[in-house]
Amino acid sequence: MPRYLLVAGVDFGTSFTKVVLRDNNTPGSNAVVVPFPGHADGLLPSLIGIAHDCLTPPTALGESAKVPYLKMLAAHVANGEALDATHVKIPAALDALRRSRTDAVVATELLAFYFAHVMAATEDFIRSKSPWRDFDFTPDNTNDFLIYQLAVPTGLLADDGATERLFRDAFIAAHELRRGMDATMQKSTPQQPWSEKVAQVFACGRATLEARFEWQCLLYPEVAAAVQTVFRAPNARDGLYITMDVGAGTVDLNAFLRFRSNATRRLDYYSAIICPLGVQNLNDPHSAVKQRVENELMEELRMDLHALYRRALIHQPNHGVPGTGTRTWDRASLFIFGGGSHHNGYRQNFSAGLDHAGIHEPQVLNLPAAQDLTRPPNVEFGRFAVAYGISFFRPSLDQVRLPHELTPFRELYPEPTDEPPRQYGFNWDD
Repeated sequence: MPRYLLVAGVDFGTSFTKVVLRDNNTPGSNAVVVPFPGHADGLLPSLIGIAHDCLTPPTALGESAKVPYLKMLAAHVANGEALDATHVKIPAALDALRRSRTDAVVATELLAFYFAHVMAATEDFIRSKSPWRDFDFTPDNTNDFLIYQLAVPTGLLADDGATERLFRDAFIAAHELRRGMDATMQKSTPQQPWSEKVAQVFACGRATLEARFEWQCLLYPEVAAAVQTVFRAPNARDGLYITMDVGAGTVDLNAFLRFRSNATRRLDYYSAIICPLGVQNLNDPHSAVKQRVENELMEELRMDLHALYRRALIHQPNHGVPGTGTRTWDRASLFIFGGGSHHNGYRQNFSAGLDHAGIHEPQVLNLPAAQDLTRPPNVEFGRFAVAYGISFFRPSLDQVRLPHELTPFRELYPEPTDEPPRQYGFNWDD
């Protein structure tokens, strides 16, 4: 067994990226939030700059034209949209890149540039300020291992894996090129040489790369990442959950059951919706997204919550007497978190949407903070929930089954034609 098995959980957010490091070989040890140059709070802006045919990291933009919302742009491009056809305004400085290569290649190169800086800064932190300063970074060493795991906006999208492939390509290229990056994030990089380096990474062929990176640069569905935190919290209990992760670009809605089967913790997703209703639609500091009327956005959010709940009922009906507060879903735990969760409209409409859907007097709570995470003061735990959840090595993450993998309740428990209806399903008294 290696001495250290460090896992860097990377939450590539629409507005900010967060990284949490954990030694998975030392049970009981604290995970640590990675600070970045100029961003000691651990919140690195998810953007890069472009000027004079050079790419610039997010901490040294200067007069560069900003390319914000990289995650959203990349996800749209992966699904066949042109960069200038998305709802995100792109700078004219990108035109030169787009003339000589496809938009998918441009998106891959931009992501790889950003991820390479994140990795370089993470490894510099390990060497200089982390609890693992004696980590052995010698190539091919067998003493210590550092694994990167990235949460990506995939897993429930009907894109035939296109989003996952683009993000994994960029993540692998970043890992291959990270040692050439400035860990202080102050130097710009000429665009054409960078493009050539990224292309060279893939010259050996995809099959060769996939074999080399079988246990490195792993991806995890973003929609499932944050709820791993619910699994890992020492005070978490089994039962039904509905969660709302409010980000800049999207709001992730989840309805799931946490339970144990043969001593193994499991999670069954009854319903999950990723909706483009993040807080940037109400307040965009980059002026790159058309602003929406708040009442209209919140009405759409309530409709999505209603749809989430109705889909969940396919797998778990709401047994019990209406209006008593004792029905199956009335007892669900309701958590809100994410960078946009402080906007009161999201909390209020989380409650209002579920109330309209049929849940009795829904009480929305903040996600409890994990006690084994060392994080910057004055930054709430919810900002790091996704990165925390995937700081556990992917093979040891609890088993997750997504909605399309589940059998509907009525198929599992068909009603007998010669007997009165029976109350199957989740029992809170168990």
